[in-house]
Amino acid sequence: MMRPEIRDTYTGDDETLVINRQQDVQFLLDDNQRLAAETAHNRSDMRLAGRVPLVIMEQWMRECGAALGSKELNAYVKRKLMDGEFAKLRVRGY
Repeated sequence: MMRPEIRDTYTGDDETLVINRQQDVQFLLDDNQRLAAETAHNRSDMRLAGRVPLVIMEQWMRECGAALGSKELNAYVKRKLMDGEFAKLRVRGY
């Protein structure tokens, strides 16, 4: 699987700095759709719920105020993945 590059751009003036991070994740969305179709009939206690691109995870960590791997962030990510806005990040759901 290819790893998408993250591009940072910096703009601003003497008083402000704006950092814009971008990541092309179309391959991830396409692969999630493929995996969902392949595992639709897979009955297992272990399953891939979804995959979150790094730039989105960084944003969610800031919104939640919790560290990567914490119970608080895990609960926040679960809520976000169940939200229809982020449905394409899900593979099987919870």
